[in-house]
Order: sequence, then structure tokens, then C-alpha cells
Amino acid sequence: MKYLETVLDTEIDSKKVQQLSGYSYAMFSLLFSILADMSLAEYLRNRRLTQAVDDLKATSDKMIDIALKYGYDSADAFGAAFKKFHGTTPSQVRSGSAYKVFPSVQLSLKITGGKDMAIKIEKKDALVVAGVLLEEIDNSLCSSAWDQLFEKTSFESLESLGNGQSFGVCTSGKEAHLINYMAGYDVTDQKKAKDLGLSIMEIEPAEYAIIPVKGPIPGSIHKAWKYVLEVFFPETGYSHSGAPDFEVYSEDDMYADDYEMELWVPISKLVIRNF
Repeated sequence: MKYLETVLDTEIDSKKVQQLSGYSYAMFSLLFSILADMSLAEYLRNRRLTQAVDDLKATSDKMIDIALKYGYDSADAFGAAFKKFHGTTPSQVRSGSAYKVFPSVQLSLKITGGKDMAIKIEKKDALVVAGVLLEEIDNSLCSSAWDQLFEKTSFESLESLGNGQSFGVCTSGKEAHLINYMAGYDVTDQKKAKDLGLSIMEIEPAEYAIIPVKGPIPGSIHKAWKYVLEVFFPETGYSHSGAPDFEVYSEDDMYADDYEMELWVPISKLVIRNF
């Protein structure tokens, strides 16, 4: 977080983020959004627009120079974003109008211990999943993969591909703040899956923390991730390995209060890196 404050007016070095946090920039972005309840991109945008106020009030720099400094291609683009956030224009703020202050986030882990969540550590064999793969998307769009899957083929055809188990599979995207998400089913007959026009994903064997999830989704999944980040990882010394995450669904009503499923989080022992 200290490093991010030093690069509000320049490009972020994703390798530096990985060195400091122990996670890829894509995974750091995902974990940040879970802990902070906002995307990393939104956080950085708000911090930059807050920082820009100092330039407006303390310098006589041209608007275009301030715009370029904080990553905007033009003074108009900067002005539109600035007004949307602050509720007033850059020129008005420079003349003394009120503005918003968005302080830097201080992330702290509340480690309580002893919570009643029966997490298991298991080694899973290699797995093949077939379905609809959406690449380079915001995580809020994951549900649309399921809509496209069931528009593409029937539930009965999907179940017949293997053991009938449905998965949501999440991997890091090429762009820092985006992910790849597959809505699919386990597969033993890859030819049949290809004939249905489905994408195939082959997952290597890996060790997972198996987290029980109870309650209507997606809220229950979000709560499970918060538990993993705020309690399980700090208490056990594990961290996310960077392999695909799995949402393992059951056939019951996923919006019911008693709905049960699992989250498989790939794990490895945490390696601490100094600032």
C-alpha cells in the first residue's frame, strides 16, 4: 500500500507489486477488492483524483499537464472524471470550491482464531472442465458465463460429459485488474464437449484448501473469501499459489439460505518478502 502511494502519478510496476506482496499483480488486485470492498482500479482512480487537488491548489500547472500526470489522455477526460468524483470542476476547485477527500486505505487483518469453519487441506488430481470461457473480464461479469453456457447447450448434455459436477473456474487475466472465468462441467469425454462447441480447460494436480460455503450466492462466496484472507491465511501461513480457483456447486437452490457448496483455493506456504 505504501508503494502504491508513490506511483499515483506514474505507471505501476507489476513486478514490484509481486515482489512486495508475494502475489502476481492480478491476484493482488483480486485480493484487494475482496478485502477493501472496491476494485484496485477504482481505489487508484479515487486516490489520483484526490491527489490532483493538491496540484490544482498548490501549483499553476496547466490542466493538460495535470491530466497527463494522472493518466488521462486529455484535459476534457480529466475534467469529466474529476467532476464525476468531486461534484465540481478542476477550475472551480482551483478557485476555492469544495471537493472530496479520499484517504489512502489502511488494510489490517483481524485475526480472531477459533472460528467454526471446517476447512480441509486436500491434494486434487488433474481435472478437465468444459464450458464457456470468458477472458479478460471484470469479476462482476462472471454470472454471464453461466447464462451463455445454458444458452449454448442443455443441462442434460452438460451433465452427460462426465460426473455431472459443475464448476466456476477462475484464473488471472493478462491485464492486471481482469480475470478469466469458465462456467463448466467436469469432462471425461472431451470429443463430445468439443462437438458441443465448448472450451476445454485442463487443470494440473494441486493442493487446495476446501472451504465450506453456506447461504445464497454470491454473498456467501464473498464471505468465504474474506474468511480465507482475514483468518485462514494469517493463522496457517498458507497463501494463494496462483493456480485456478474453483467454485464447486451443488444442484440445490443457490439463492436459498441453506444452500451449500465449496470453494477450492489453491495454496502454498507463504514466503515473506521485505519492502
